[in-house]
Amino acid sequence: MTYDVLLLGAAGHSGRSVAAALAGHGLSVLLAGRHPDRLAQVATELDGTVDTRAVDVLNAGSLRAAMAAAAAVVNTVGPFARLGGPVVDACLAGGVPYIDIANELPAVRAVLARDEEARARGVPLVTGAGFGPGATETLVLRLVERLGRTPDRVWVATAPAVERQSAGVRETIAATLPEGATTYVAGALVRQPLGTGATTLTFGGARRPMLPGPVGDLEAARLASGAGNVVAFIADPTRDATGDGHSYAYAEVADAAGRQLAAELRVGEGVRASAAIAAETARRVLAGATPGAWTPGRLFGAGLVTDATGACVELLTVQRS
Repeated sequence: MTYDVLLLGAAGHSGRSVAAALAGHGLSVLLAGRHPDRLAQVATELDGTVDTRAVDVLNAGSLRAAMAAAAAVVNTVGPFARLGGPVVDACLAGGVPYIDIANELPAVRAVLARDEEARARGVPLVTGAGFGPGATETLVLRLVERLGRTPDRVWVATAPAVERQSAGVRETIAATLPEGATTYVAGALVRQPLGTGATTLTFGGARRPMLPGPVGDLEAARLASGAGNVVAFIADPTRDATGDGHSYAYAEVADAAGRQLAAELRVGEGVRASAAIAAETARRVLAGATPGAWTPGRLFGAGLVTDATGACVELLTVQRS
């Protein structure tokens, strides 16, 4: 049997949510991971056509065999900077579309760097199909259209609300933070010690201490805007979080003349929002997508995230402390 989607990491916290969202679209799903008993439990929770298979993404044989039974792959196995490459390799070799929920800057850049190869092989690769890059990218696309020109500067930030932080997410964060405060300055990638460039942004009804971080939002915002100066902020881990149970994304653009526009996106719990974005991306890829390496908004437009999640987008007045 051929399934619509091979879901890697299906027994993890994010994977379970993605599995439910895929099944909710009526897609047939092959749940894959290293623990058959956990996969079987996930399968019992889902309606529709679902099966399980033991797969280790670092075992090329088991990965290829599972991939042969699917029309597309959705990857939730992190850290993506270390574990995503072999999956992309297998997808390109097998001609199978690839979608991931990565938000590590090195991982997102690594997928996007394979654009020429993906076009040559006729395979769509989509990275960052989750709340972070997806939500900020949709705001940047909307603001740039409203600005009517390529901005000189773009800032983006997220404040996700999550019910719990899984061990996989903690491992991914720990692997990414040594990249430091990574930004684009005059089109060049600049790395400085983490904490450099700290500021306070006001969005989601709160003043939020933020730090420039090495997240996939940075690359998504640069490509969506064409700006030479881009910063992606993350919450300052040394400060108390302010939250109301909603997840927020923020974007701000400015042109060389000093005109500034800002907007925020509000949605519910962050993992479920990411799952909805990943599932809608997979549904659209299966319906037909242009080969190449993409972020979700550049492939499917600014409406993807709001269509997938029902998120609310609001224009803001730029505030500075």
